[in-house]
Amino acid sequence: MKVLVSGIAVSLLFAGGIGIANAQTEFTSPNADVPFLGVDGVFTLDISEPASLHDPRNPARIEFEEMERFSFYRDFEGQQPIAENCEYTYQGSAPDPFYYPEFQSSIWDLFELNPGNDACSGFQYVILRAPHGDPIHMHFRYGGQDASFESLLAMSLEEASGEIELNPWWSLYCAEGVTACD
Repeated sequence: MKVLVSGIAVSLLFAGGIGIANAQTEFTSPNADVPFLGVDGVFTLDISEPASLHDPRNPARIEFEEMERFSFYRDFEGQQPIAENCEYTYQGSAPDPFYYPEFQSSIWDLFELNPGNDACSGFQYVILRAPHGDPIHMHFRYGGQDASFESLLAMSLEEASGEIELNPWWSLYCAEGVTACD
């Protein structure tokens, strides 16, 4: 899966952007050859990573259905829904402004909530580092209607803050039933 990102957007993503307006840059998901980009199945917060586990922004459980329908839960068992059966459209890929290009696989996949999913509006924009590694894990961020893909990506550039260093936002999710997956 590929997306063309305008040079203006790319320059905003990288600290001290060099103003490459009107240029077009192509980014491909590292999981382009994996069915549904690997965004299919159940992922739970890695309980071995304190910064991820104790970050109040992170749902405990996320269920993906063929990269089109996402459900978010407060608990690990999926009994306390935050938003269920949210329908998304894949919007392409973009580089992480901190780790890319040093780490060429540091690409986020971008999903936008489809119209008519009002109960899911807190998850209007979802970005994730598609499932990767051994054991399989992923990284995830989201934002409501006041967010944007650019604002979620820019979180990679934020300074560490707080006792458990909630920023930059770097959630860690493992395949269901797995811990210590990074």
